[in-house]
Amino acid sequence: SKKRKVDYEGRNFNNEWCIKYFIVQHNKDVVCLICQSTIAVMKEYNIKRHYDTKHSASYDDSIVGQSRVDKMQQMVNDGEFIKSCLEIFIENVSPEKKNLVEQISLSRFTVARRIDDLSENIEASLKDRISKCSAFSIALDESTDVSDTAQLVVFIRGVTDNFEVNEEFLDMASSSMHSTTTGQNICEEVTKLMNKFEIDSSKLVGITTDGAPTINGGEK
Repeated sequence: SKKRKVDYEGRNFNNEWCIKYFIVQHNKDVVCLICQSTIAVMKEYNIKRHYDTKHSASYDDSIVGQSRVDKMQQMVNDGEFIKSCLEIFIENVSPEKKNLVEQISLSRFTVARRIDDLSENIEASLKDRISKCSAFSIALDESTDVSDTAQLVVFIRGVTDNFEVNEEFLDMASSSMHSTTTGQNICEEVTKLMNKFEIDSSKLVGITTDGAPTINGGEK
C-alpha cells in the first residue's frame, strides 16, 4: 500500500498547545520555547512526547493556571525582533556569516537560563576556592533599601596553605530580616550562607562589622 505522507494529512497547529506544551509555530515548524528544539512533525503525539520526556517534570507541578499563561507570554518576547534586526544587519555587512546569527536564540527564557547557568558556574567556582582555604574571615555590612527591607552583604577572605589569598563578595541575604534585624536574625542569615557555600565554620578566624548596634547584637 502507498505510504501516507504527513504533509498530506492536513494537520493544523492548535493554539492550545502553546500553553499546554510551551511551543509555538514558526513558519512551518513547531518550536519548543523551553529548549528551542524544532519538533519535526506537527502532531500532538510528537509534541507531547517531547514535552513529557524533557520538560514535564520541571513545569507541570510548579507552573499551573494563570502562572502558566504568564510564563508562556514571558517566553515570547522582543528577543526575536532584535534577532531579525541582526539578520538584516549581517546580511548587508557580512552575508557569509548570516548562518551564525540564525543559530542564535534570544528568547527571554533562553537568556535567563543562560544567566542562571553562569551564576551556577560562578557559585561552584567560589565553593571550590573556599574549600581550599585553611582559614577565612568574613565582613558584614547591613543596610536598608528603599522598601525598608534590610539587606545583609557578606564578604569572605580566605588564605590557602600556600598563602594564596582569595577575597570575594559572598552573597546578599534578607530572607528573615523583613520586620527586625536583631543579632539573631543576622546570625541566622550568615549560617544559611555558610551552609549554602559548604563553608567549614571551624576555619573561621575573624568577623568584621561596621560597628552598628544591630550587627553587634542590638535590635533595630
